[in-house]
Amino acid sequence: MPELEIPLLRESAAFAARLIAASRAYGQPTYYFRRRVNWSYRFGAVFYAREVDLFRADPGAYLAEQAETPPVAEDIYSMQLSSRQLTQVLLKVAAHWLFAWAGAVRAIWQPAGEFAIYRKAHVDDIELVFDPEERGVLRAVYPFPISVRRQLRYLKSLRMKQRRHRLCGVPYGLSDLGRVLILRDLRSLQRLESRAQIRHAKQLVQRGVKSVQLSDEFDIGSLDFTRYLVRSRIEVINSAHGVGKYFPVHAYPRFDILTRRQQQYYYPIRDCEYRLRRLNAQTSGTRRSALCPGISLVFLSQAFGRIHDLITDCEEKVVARLHRELAGIPYVSLLYKPHPNCKRPLAPKGFGLLHDLSEVNGHPGTVFLSFFSTCQIDPAFCGRKILLRFGPLCPEIAFDDTEEILNIDELLRALRDLLRASIEGPQLQSSEENGNCSDRMTESGRV
Repeated sequence: MPELEIPLLRESAAFAARLIAASRAYGQPTYYFRRRVNWSYRFGAVFYAREVDLFRADPGAYLAEQAETPPVAEDIYSMQLSSRQLTQVLLKVAAHWLFAWAGAVRAIWQPAGEFAIYRKAHVDDIELVFDPEERGVLRAVYPFPISVRRQLRYLKSLRMKQRRHRLCGVPYGLSDLGRVLILRDLRSLQRLESRAQIRHAKQLVQRGVKSVQLSDEFDIGSLDFTRYLVRSRIEVINSAHGVGKYFPVHAYPRFDILTRRQQQYYYPIRDCEYRLRRLNAQTSGTRRSALCPGISLVFLSQAFGRIHDLITDCEEKVVARLHRELAGIPYVSLLYKPHPNCKRPLAPKGFGLLHDLSEVNGHPGTVFLSFFSTCQIDPAFCGRKILLRFGPLCPEIAFDDTEEILNIDELLRALRDLLRASIEGPQLQSSEENGNCSDRMTESGRV
């Protein structure tokens, strides 16, 4: 297995198609085969390692689905779980039991009342993909181990805004958990997850829920959960919370997507209506005069602070090159925006830490740069947006052809051209017309 994960490889339509083809070889009934695809996506380390070799040998041929080597996937259900994996299972189950218990206790003294929509939530991302002002919504908040702090902020905001919400958890079975601990294999883990998701779906049906809103394409249990809901004639809408792609097979009758690349990647088990949408959050930004010279380059980090991670390694090389080429040039500001899930963000050498988006948002010289951040298509980020193709990172896997994608040399040329244009324009105007740029002038320079 490769030491470093190659970002976006798993999200390519070629990878999904090859995984599905390899999973068919086991000759299982249709639904079990589809479930196997998703579990192989998560645990098929040998399959992934083979695909990495093919991708590295010829990325173009691989992405064009022209790799000559036929796909082969190992039988993941026979895999044994490590002690670390068992610990993670125990922690996950305990967290869901705790959330379910806390939600049930609160419901005793403060019933949820009547609601038409059950909105499954983890953090504030859900408010970007569904209308935050929609009426008749109960927000069911599930554990989010990636960032407890971020979830606490979300819960606090729900209380402050008096939005109806409950802590909820998937009802994992005690006997199923015991089976996992005894057998320690992946098949028993899949059984634990699938049975719990179906049990949870039955709970919603019994409560009389009519509509369920999700952003759950990253959840391995979503296929079982939503399949039962749909079969019970409950409206299910899943809305992609970003441009990322996750488990290839889904059961959503309606899937709101952000790019056509997502539609090309996913495989529904029944007819699915794909709707292309924009993120809800919008802002006009704080605009300064278009005559103000200079550029603000904002690097949107996608690193979580891990060591020896391919994204982190590529990011370090990129920011070092940008610092070497651009630091010290007049009218150039280098800024760094950490990922929301980064626990202890630090700005790299030569970059300032961007605390508030309004400091640069909507300014004529603002340029947002990322490898494949959802901010590229988020209207809340106002400015020129550029995706960087660097090493094995291929933004075209995630984004449509309409986006601006450059390599590092093309980026530097584009920035220099933008800087030259921003400086030459204001030089033709009087300093009075440049009043909004007073922060770049001395008092004696005014007319």
